[in-house]
Amino acid sequence: MLQYLEECEIAPPSAGEEHAVWQLVWTKQGIVAGRASGSVDVLDFDKLETKQSCTEEHSLGIVSLSQSADDRYLLTNSMDGAITLWQWTKEGRLEQAAQRASIKGVPCGPEPNEPYPVQAWVSALHPDAHVFAASGENACVALFSAHPDTFGEQGQRLSFDTSYASYATCLAFNYEGDLLAMGTNTGVVFIWNIHTGEQVACLTEHAQPVRTVTFARPNVSYSDHMFVGSDDRTITVHDVQAIRSHVSETAVAALQGHRGWVLDVQAGGNGRVIASTCSDHVVRLWDLGTSPIECIMTQTQKTPIWGVAWHPDSMEGTREDMGSSTLMAAGHRFITGSDDGHVRMYRSAGTGTRADEVV
Repeated sequence: MLQYLEECEIAPPSAGEEHAVWQLVWTKQGIVAGRASGSVDVLDFDKLETKQSCTEEHSLGIVSLSQSADDRYLLTNSMDGAITLWQWTKEGRLEQAAQRASIKGVPCGPEPNEPYPVQAWVSALHPDAHVFAASGENACVALFSAHPDTFGEQGQRLSFDTSYASYATCLAFNYEGDLLAMGTNTGVVFIWNIHTGEQVACLTEHAQPVRTVTFARPNVSYSDHMFVGSDDRTITVHDVQAIRSHVSETAVAALQGHRGWVLDVQAGGNGRVIASTCSDHVVRLWDLGTSPIECIMTQTQKTPIWGVAWHPDSMEGTREDMGSSTLMAAGHRFITGSDDGHVRMYRSAGTGTRADEVV
């Protein structure tokens, strides 16, 4: 049985709901937390402190946080529709590269100069950082320029069957950058080929809002998976190749065990083990290599857990060097962000201390 131990944590500056960690990423440059207050924080786990707090860019809670494939750029989106592009400095700090207070009204078609009709409630940065996707009310989704000089311009609407959704709840690109997935409040997940603009799938396994859609990394033992977490307490696992080729839209597995809203799902290392977080205060690890898929570990906290992220070094393996039967390839460390404002680090039993490996 795989075991992870809570190693350390970084507490918020003070108690209060405004410090809840709603979004979390672990990049090669550092760990970044997006809080309910609108603060975007860079965390230092060597010193167990907040290295930088960016409080001027957003005045309301951070609802989306995504990164480019090379970890040079981050994109944040707050509840008021403001979207900010960040870049890392040589000193490991974040600086604003571009910002747009609103994308509502930006020309984006399909008719010439037709304005984008809604505020951005969710967004996602393309892996190549040349565009970002945004959506909101009516699940109206579009692509916009992510270049600092034209940020938030050059909109391109994506068409889909609007009879299924009333607003978007999450967006995610796959790591190859050819697919975009959108979760909705009705439980439906839409997937597009962004090169053609074609809607390639409409997944209807969930009857309640979808809180998270994520993809496994390519070129690893357990790649080509997409994970969907919902308020119905279920995680569905989907075969991306089958979806891309129009072979099947049916989930290949459904994972049950959480007792609340599933808030985040992330695959670590070679993709064999995934971590899920929930409003039930529990983080669960699941082994995709077992049949049926088993929950192999749980960790309980005192408040809902909004997000989880794996150590970036655990993402570097390939199909060849991560093909062993051991689960260590699945990722040796992960962090969680919770409603109490704490970011906690867990390490696999038998591995070294954070001082040896933390970014």
